[in-house]
Amino acid sequence: MKKAVKLSTIALTFLFFYAYANSATADIDKGRDSVTEEIWALEQAYFANLYIADYNAVLAMVHSQFLGWPSTAPQPIDKEGSARFMKQLISKPTPCTFQIERGGIRMLEEVALTQYTLHVNCGDTATAAKPPSSRISHTWVKEGGGWKLLGGMSYDQ
Repeated sequence: MKKAVKLSTIALTFLFFYAYANSATADIDKGRDSVTEEIWALEQAYFANLYIADYNAVLAMVHSQFLGWPSTAPQPIDKEGSARFMKQLISKPTPCTFQIERGGIRMLEEVALTQYTLHVNCGDTATAAKPPSSRISHTWVKEGGGWKLLGGMSYDQ
C-alpha cells in the first residue's frame, strides 16, 4: 500500500510539473506572438507615416544611434541622414499605397529583426520610374517601454 501511495504521489507530482511547464511555454509563446504583432504594427506605421510625409512621427520611431543603408544611398546613413533622405524621397504627402509582405521575424529578448518585401503602388506616372517593391530588413531594439528602429537595409527589386 505504501508503494502504491508513493507511486501515485510521484505520478501526480510529475503530471503537475509537466502541466506547469507546458502552460508556461504556452504563455511565453502567446507573449511572443503579441510582441511580433506589435513589431509588424510598427513597420506598418513607419511606412504609413512616411507616405503622408509625417517625418516627425517616423523619426520618433528611430533610435538615436540608427544606422541604415537605403538601396539608393551610396553609403550608410545615421538618424539625421535618414531625415534628409526621407524628405528627399517623399517631399510631400503622396497617394501611394503599400503592402508589407512578411518574410520573417526573429526575436531575441530586447531585439527584433524583420525581413519583408514592401510593395508600393503610386498610381501615377511621375513615380513610375521608382521600383514597385523593395526587400527590407529592419532591426528594432527595446528602449524604455517601447521599440525603436536601430538599423535597416533595403534592396530594390
